[in-house]
Amino acid sequence: MSSSLLLLLPISLLLVIAVGAAFWWAIFAGQFDNTNQAAESILLDDDTPPPPDRASGGPADASGPKGRADP
Repeated sequence: MSSSLLLLLPISLLLVIAVGAAFWWAIFAGQFDNTNQAAESILLDDDTPPPPDRASGGPADASGPKGRADP
C-alpha cells in the first residue's frame, strides 16, 4: 500500500499543477472575457428562409404588393 501511495501522490500533484496552470493561462489569455457572446449569437441568428418570390429568383422589385414598401 505504501508503494502505491509513493507513485500515485506525485502523479496526482503533477496533474493538479497542470490543471491549475492551464486554468491560470486561460484566465490571463482572455478566454473568459466575453462569455455571453456565444449564447447571444445563437438567439440572434436569423434562420428563417427568405420569402418564396425572392428565393425563386423572381423579380427584384423592392416595392412589394400594391406599391407599398415591405416592413
